[in-house]
Amino acid sequence: MRRTALALIALVIVPCAAQQAPSPYRKEFEKEKNGPHGECPVEWKRVSEGLDYRAIRCLGGDELDVHVIRVNTDLWELNAAVESRGSAREIARSHGSPFAMNANFFDRPQTALGAIVRSGSVIQKPRQSSWQSIFLIDEDGVPHIVMPSAWSSWRDRAFMAVQAGPRLVVGGHTNKVSKSYSAARAGVCIGKHGQLLFFATPQTRKFDMYEIGRVTRRGEEDGGLACRDAMLFDGGHSTQIYIDGEDRNVDVQGDPVPVFIYVKRK
Repeated sequence: MRRTALALIALVIVPCAAQQAPSPYRKEFEKEKNGPHGECPVEWKRVSEGLDYRAIRCLGGDELDVHVIRVNTDLWELNAAVESRGSAREIARSHGSPFAMNANFFDRPQTALGAIVRSGSVIQKPRQSSWQSIFLIDEDGVPHIVMPSAWSSWRDRAFMAVQAGPRLVVGGHTNKVSKSYSAARAGVCIGKHGQLLFFATPQTRKFDMYEIGRVTRRGEEDGGLACRDAMLFDGGHSTQIYIDGEDRNVDVQGDPVPVFIYVKRK
């Protein structure tokens, strides 16, 4: 009888242990407009070997809040693609890639702005800016987020690079950013242990820069990304992400843009 009772207790307890408990800061986070509400399951689903997908759905409503893809740089090579006018879907398909998303800002004639490095070659030099930032992958496959002022020390080590919006998280701390307007958002996150994550909201889901900064900083158990460092790519109508996986497909469509990030199997 005692063994039966213990077995029943184990059956009840084990499933609960798989759900991460909210952080001690949860009550404060819940006061935010786009803070976590209810449970925030942390469930990663395989797209392909070395690529995993997660949907965040607990930020202020029942709709999907943020698409997140995790890339293992030991298995996948990241690169930049430049087109006159393109979409993430077109870039992914033309390069035989299961993942692509938009990157740089651009001006009215669809001319890309800021640094672009493709396969180790500088396609375009950085644009000097006190608030923009550069995402790069070095020759060893390690991701970094740096300021344009530091570019000279990274140029010869960069295999790929793109330049866009402000840093949201720096060294594990939320960066001071202008609140700005609410819009669809896209960006990149380097986790506490060096994990590389890309994120994009649906076009119907809008965050101001302060709000998306809080999302990238918060822990996964509170509906966040747990970034050590994070920055934004071009947002608003430019936001787009395409994922074509074994049992996971995402196609957030935006206006045509000139610069993309995509992955290719090593």
